[in-house]
Amino acid sequence: MDLYCKIFVDTVSEYDDFFESVRIFVRGQKEALSGIVSEWCDMDIRKNKEYIPESSDFLYWKFIINIDPTENISENIYINNIIKLIYFLKQENQVICACDFEDII
Repeated sequence: MDLYCKIFVDTVSEYDDFFESVRIFVRGQKEALSGIVSEWCDMDIRKNKEYIPESSDFLYWKFIINIDPTENISENIYINNIIKLIYFLKQENQVICACDFEDII
């Protein structure tokens, strides 16, 4: 199974605040301009270049998070952490996840 995951997020938060809240939640370290590295994943959080405010179509939501597992992390631990991240994000945002395992999330 391909473990790459893409999460679309619609939020009222500004980028820096959103990025920092995700970084703290995953207990990660900032890498380069938009990257976060944690024990279980490498992620990249970007502003959606095609963002349309108040769009109901998730393809035009404010932020896109691209996530890959770190080396030697088990599939089960990775997927469970993705689930936790999604629940965290859904507390204050609209969230859609696109991945090969989205049916179990």
